[in-house]
Amino acid sequence: MTHALLDILREPGTSAPLRFEGDLAERGVLTAPGGGAFEVRNGIPRFTPMEDAGQAQTRDAFGFKWAKQDTYDSPASRERMGRWLVERYGFPTIDAWASHFNGFARVLDVGCGGGLSSGTWLASPAWTGRAMWVGVDISTAVDVAQRRLGALPNTHFVQADALDLPFADGAFDAVFSEGVLHHTPSTRAALLSAARVLAPGGEIAFYVYRKKGAAREFTDDYVREQLRGLSDEAAWEVMRGFTTLAQALSAVNAEVEVPEVPLLGIAAGRLPVQRFVYWNFAKLYWSDEMSFEENVHVNFDWYRPVYAHRQSEADVRGWCEEARVDIARFNEQESGYTVVARKR
Repeated sequence: MTHALLDILREPGTSAPLRFEGDLAERGVLTAPGGGAFEVRNGIPRFTPMEDAGQAQTRDAFGFKWAKQDTYDSPASRERMGRWLVERYGFPTIDAWASHFNGFARVLDVGCGGGLSSGTWLASPAWTGRAMWVGVDISTAVDVAQRRLGALPNTHFVQADALDLPFADGAFDAVFSEGVLHHTPSTRAALLSAARVLAPGGEIAFYVYRKKGAAREFTDDYVREQLRGLSDEAAWEVMRGFTTLAQALSAVNAEVEVPEVPLLGIAAGRLPVQRFVYWNFAKLYWSDEMSFEENVHVNFDWYRPVYAHRQSEADVRGWCEEARVDIARFNEQESGYTVVARKR
């Protein structure tokens, strides 16, 4: 933790300023005038007590998956993520995206996880570190992000709840949240929380899941409910079976000409067998570019969290209006919606 970070930290719920006692680089305590106290450990402020059981489960699931060092850390995984990100956010290259973020004073990554998404551009040679980057996550994944990104210039880490961000109003002039807002009790409330800490004229960029066809939605809910009572390790093992099936479907050297079936939300087109099943019946993810365990990671990421809301386009646009952010880019894909907007 640094004095620059301390200047913008506030007590969750009250927005009261905080006083620090201890060693900024290691550990200490943040205290508020009303008596609230929060630990700083390994240089990371921790604001994570919670009573919502679903939220705690989601926190623990993401902490579990990001602690697996053999998943989502290969060059192939990072390259795949980088390609997908720049396509959706509208940049020609990762370097161009990094240069864009250089133009801000403070950037907040809401739900940074293990640092995969922001890490694509923070590690770019075009990133100068002029902007202050703060990664916040509800889980101990923030410790993984610190190990991966902490040596990069001007990076900071906070463990906190996206619904009650411990920052001053308008503290950031850019907020980024890749696939996180829907993993809270309320996507709408999480977006409004992120907009609160965004300065007028600032940019918010985020991605959220979209609603899919009836059969796929049913399977998603059914599998998620069946995993609810399992340990994270047991759920990971179940996802190995899903991944094996996905690999087998991917190996089928055939495509299917799909007719439109509106009642099931199936669009017409020609798809490989695995992609047809994936988009319309069950998320059975497979990519030959990644290791088996990295593919398991993708399937676990989807099915394990109790909170994984899917939104309609009308939902997302309405919430942006409520948050007083004007949409500049709205990218729609089968998986979800990517939005870039400016706060009024």
